[in-house]
Amino acid sequence: MNIRKLLSDFSVAVVAQGLALLASVSVTLLLPKIMGVVSFGYWQLFMFYATYVGFFHLGLNDGVYLINGGRDRSAINKSSILSQFFVAGILQTIFAFVIVIAALFGNLPGERSFVIIMTALFMLPNNLALYIGYVFQAMNETKLFSFSSIVDRLVFFVPMISMLLLRVDQFEPYIIANCFGAICRLLFCLYFFRDFLRSKPDSIRVALKDSVHSISVGVKLMIATIASSLILGVGRAIIDMRWGIEAFGKFSLSLSMVTFFLNFVLQASMVLFPALRQTDNRHIAKFYKNTLDILDIFFPAVYLLYFPMAWILSLWLPQYQDSLTFLAYLLPICVFDSKMNIACVTLMKVRREETRLLVINIVSVAVCAVLSLWCAYLLNSMYAVVAGMVIAIIGRSIYSEWYMSRALGLQPSLASIADVMLSFIFIILTVRSSAAFAFCAYLTSYLIFLFLFRDNLKKLKSAFSQALKTKI
Repeated sequence: MNIRKLLSDFSVAVVAQGLALLASVSVTLLLPKIMGVVSFGYWQLFMFYATYVGFFHLGLNDGVYLINGGRDRSAINKSSILSQFFVAGILQTIFAFVIVIAALFGNLPGERSFVIIMTALFMLPNNLALYIGYVFQAMNETKLFSFSSIVDRLVFFVPMISMLLLRVDQFEPYIIANCFGAICRLLFCLYFFRDFLRSKPDSIRVALKDSVHSISVGVKLMIATIASSLILGVGRAIIDMRWGIEAFGKFSLSLSMVTFFLNFVLQASMVLFPALRQTDNRHIAKFYKNTLDILDIFFPAVYLLYFPMAWILSLWLPQYQDSLTFLAYLLPICVFDSKMNIACVTLMKVRREETRLLVINIVSVAVCAVLSLWCAYLLNSMYAVVAGMVIAIIGRSIYSEWYMSRALGLQPSLASIADVMLSFIFIILTVRSSAAFAFCAYLTSYLIFLFLFRDNLKKLKSAFSQALKTKI
């Protein structure tokens, strides 16, 4: 694995996703300033539904990604990829049509019906763009995938700013603009996919055979990915059912900030899969240990960002004061879900352990669902629901790290346990103390943590310097 090339690809992904993150955060801060709480709730409902449209590709995208991971553009079977792209287009069109019909004749309130219809229309270009994007990632052309997401966000960002200047306070035009961004992303992907489009597609029989094979390979990973997002999605749905659209909108504001960070980390980590597919187990174990050490030591610093962020949000959106408390509970998700995606999920894909990943995520969803229902209907506490979601994600991360360390013949990291302790210290300080005291006390705790694990820092510095001088 060429470390210099990997760092180059990773830096582009970070810059691209950083711009997307900036655009998304701007949306989250500006829209609720103009919209009412109810309208913003329906906007968040659309974003919630849009999270799960990937379910409708049935695992085809993931299968193509896993089967072709590590092959470059000259070696990949373009005819097969193109044929499966056509199959994907037919499937998405059928699913979109069925969803629209169900929304029109489902006796739903007008706003919810509109949200569902637009979700179906968003699904078609979004899933087709993702199919091509997964092909780019499989070929280790991750820069194209990163730039396609930038096109999506920037195309949406321009009309959004115009509507905000005109003080458009209805959610419908913003949803339409978001769908237009997905269409432009698909056009961008098609342009860099044009050599595939010029190839001769396989016969219908061969195309269906290849597609079924890709679905059979990718369905476990797809369900595992959907289950991963459902850990948060179950709690959001229960809050919507139990406390209504206004509470859903306030909670979703804080969750959106966490989700933007997670998407940033997830897209940047996509660089690793095709590179790791081309290396051996010894180097994979070395990569895992060094990566986990880096994440364990530096990710808890994220909690320090809460305090200036909360202060700014309290001034900008005073009507969303409850969202700041939710955000304090949710920030540990940034630490543990990111560690899970970068270190554990990536290696489970490389090692083709989709079944284990699926089981881990389904168990986590079940735990989250039980805790959320109990907290919502017996304890009648939204904060308890959020705490249950966080507990499920922390438990999933700790188990996955333990399993992966054992599978690679490594000792589990003590820093991971310290991360859990730091997370609980942060939440207790934030909820029970003044902001100034909580910041100083947590900063002191983090500095003590760095001092205790100073040997890890020295080893990481040495390993990084050595990696830059050679290929590992």
